[in-house]
Amino acid sequence: MGAVHESEERYPPPLCYPGTRDVVVRRVIGWYLDKHGEKKVMWVHAPLGYGKTAVAGTVKEKLDAMQLGFDSPVGATFFFWRSSPERNSPARFIITLAYQLARSIPELRPLIGAAIKSQPDVVKMALEIQLTKLIVEPFKSFDNLATMPNRLVIVDGIDECINSDHESLVKKKYAEDQEVVQIRVLDLIHRLQSHHLPLSFLILSRPEAWIRRHLELRPLRDVVEPVDLYEVGDHINDVKLFARAELSRIAERFGLEGADEEWPEEEALVRKSEGHMVYAATVIRHIDDEYGDPRQLLKDIIENAPAHRPDISHSTPFSYLYELYRQIMRSCPERNRSLMMEVLGEVIVSYDINFEDEAHNAALGVLDRLSRRPSGSGVKALRPLHAVLKVGKGNEDELIRFLFIHSSFEEFLKSPHLSFEFSVDANKANARLLSTMLDRMTSITTDTVGSELEYGVEFALHRWCYSWARGRRTFLKSQTTYLPLLNKIIALDLTACIIQTYCSLNQELCGGYSPLDYLLEGRKPSKFFVKSMNLDGCADTLSIAQKVTSHTRSSLDSAFTFMLQATTPLALSEDAVHFLACDCVSYFAEVTSQPDWREHKVVRALGTPGPNGIDLCKRIIPAIYDMKKRKFNLLKHIYKVMVREKNPILESEDNPFDGIFWIDEPESESDYENDS
Repeated sequence: MGAVHESEERYPPPLCYPGTRDVVVRRVIGWYLDKHGEKKVMWVHAPLGYGKTAVAGTVKEKLDAMQLGFDSPVGATFFFWRSSPERNSPARFIITLAYQLARSIPELRPLIGAAIKSQPDVVKMALEIQLTKLIVEPFKSFDNLATMPNRLVIVDGIDECINSDHESLVKKKYAEDQEVVQIRVLDLIHRLQSHHLPLSFLILSRPEAWIRRHLELRPLRDVVEPVDLYEVGDHINDVKLFARAELSRIAERFGLEGADEEWPEEEALVRKSEGHMVYAATVIRHIDDEYGDPRQLLKDIIENAPAHRPDISHSTPFSYLYELYRQIMRSCPERNRSLMMEVLGEVIVSYDINFEDEAHNAALGVLDRLSRRPSGSGVKALRPLHAVLKVGKGNEDELIRFLFIHSSFEEFLKSPHLSFEFSVDANKANARLLSTMLDRMTSITTDTVGSELEYGVEFALHRWCYSWARGRRTFLKSQTTYLPLLNKIIALDLTACIIQTYCSLNQELCGGYSPLDYLLEGRKPSKFFVKSMNLDGCADTLSIAQKVTSHTRSSLDSAFTFMLQATTPLALSEDAVHFLACDCVSYFAEVTSQPDWREHKVVRALGTPGPNGIDLCKRIIPAIYDMKKRKFNLLKHIYKVMVREKNPILESEDNPFDGIFWIDEPESESDYENDS
C-alpha cells in the first residue's frame, strides 16, 4: 500500500508548488488525453531534485479533478523508493497495479477476483505470469475493450528499484544488480503496453545510462515519448515564485517588517538554486527556525557560499546544493559535531540492524541506550539539521528510514568527494555498532540466565546476528575490522547468550523470525563466523578460525542440551518455544552429518529430555518429520532411545510419534544411505 498515491506512508504526497512546473504537467495531461496519439508510454526524466515525484502527484490530482465522463482516469500508481523494503523491489509491482485497477475499473473487479480464486498461488508466481493472469487476461475478457475509457498508470522512481525480491528480506544477502531489475520493470511495462489495453503509462526516473539505452532500443523506442524535465518550462521562474511566497510567509510569521518586499538576498538565493527546487526548499527550511533570525540565517548562507571554488565549479548541476549541505553541517555546534556524525552513521545503517521500520525518536532512543549515551542525545544531536532531516516538533513518529527529506542529502553524506569532512563511512558505522553490541553482551553469563536484561543488552542480543550476517559482504571483508570482532565473539559466554536469547524473546523484538536464524542458516552454524574469512594460510588467521569454530559448536551444543534437559522452568514464551524448536531442527541437520552423530550430546538430550524440556521435545519431533528431507534415521533412533528409557512422552495423549506409521519398523540400510 505504500506505493499507492494516497497511502499513509507517503502522506502528504509530494506535489508541485502552486504555479510551478505547469508546462510539464500540461504536456503530460495533453499527451494522455490525445486519443490519436500512437505512443502510449511517456518517460519523464531529470536528475534528482527536479521534482519528478511532485510532477507525478500533481498530474494524478489534476486528472482526478477533471470531468472526463468516467471515474478514476488514473487507474493505478506505483512509487518506488529505495529506503522502503516494500517499494525497492518489483516483488509487489504487478499485484499492486492489479489491485488498483480492480478498484478504479469496477468491471474488472470480479474478473481479477476470479483469477485469484481459481489460482491463489498466482500472487507468488513470476511477475510475467502475474501480469498475464491478473491484468491481461481479465482485460481481454471484455467484448467492448476498444470502447473502454483509457486509464493512466503512473510508475515513478524506477531508478529507486534496487532489489530483486522484497519477500526474502530477512534472508537476503545482497541487492541484485540494480540495472537488471530496473530493466525488468521496463520490460514488464512494455509487455503490458504490447497487448493494446486501454492503458497509458507515465514513467518517471533519473536518466540513468542503462534506462536511457534500453528505452532507445527498438521496439521500445517506437512506443515511448521521452520528455527531458530539465528542458521543459522555466525552472528559474518556478524557484522565484516559490521563494517569494515562502519568504513572505516567514516574514509574516516572525512579524518582520516589509513582508511583501524582496529580501536583500532573495535574488542571490534564486540564482544559486540554478532552477533546482530542492536547493530553494532546503534553504527555506534552514532559515525557518523558531530559535533563529531567518534574515541573518539567509544572509549567512548567501554570503558564506564561495563565489568560485575549483572543486565544485565544474562538478555537477548540484554543486551549490552540496555546498549548501556543507554550510548547514558547519553551522551545527562544533562541540556536538562528533556525536552528530556518529548518529548520522547509525541512521544510514539502520537497515543493516533490521531497524528501518521504527519511528526515529524511539529508534534513536534505543541506540542511545545501546551506546550508553544520555537519554535523548541522538535526537538532540540531529535537531540542528531540521533543513535536511525530518526531526523536531511534529516529526516524532517519522520512520527512521524516511528521516532524510531528500535522497540527495543521504548520497551527499555517503560520498567523501562531496561531503569532505562530513562524510559517513557506512562500513565503519556498522562495525562500531556491532562492536558495541558485542561489548554489551559481555554482561551475560550463566549466572544471569533468566534474569531481566537492561534494554540495551536485550537489543544487542536480538540484533547482533543479523548485523554480522549482513556485514559478511561488506565491512567484515576487512581483516583489520574482522579479527578484533572475532576475538570479541570468542571472549563471550556464547552458551549463556544463546540461552538468554530465547528466555528474553518476544514477538515485538523478534519481528517474526528467530534472532539466531542467520547463525543456523545453511545448516552449517559452525562456519557462520568464518564464511567471509580469507584463510590465507597465516598461522594467526587459521588459529582464530579454529577457535571461533570450536567455540560456536560447543556453545550451541551446550545451549541446546541445557534447554532440552532443563530441570527448572525457563519461562519461555510461546514464540520462544516455536523458534527454539525450529532452530534445534536446523542444528540437527549439521549434527547428523557427522559419523558419530548418535553419541552427540544434543541427540542424547533429545532422547532423554528433562522434566522442563518435554514440551520442547514434543515440538521438535514433528518439526523433524516435516523437514523437506526427513531424518528417518534420527527419528527412529530417538524413538528407540525413548522406548529403552521408558520415556513417559510415549504414553502421553500428545505423543509426537503418533501418526508416524513406520517409526517402530526395524532400521534398514536405506535409512542410513538416504534420508529423503
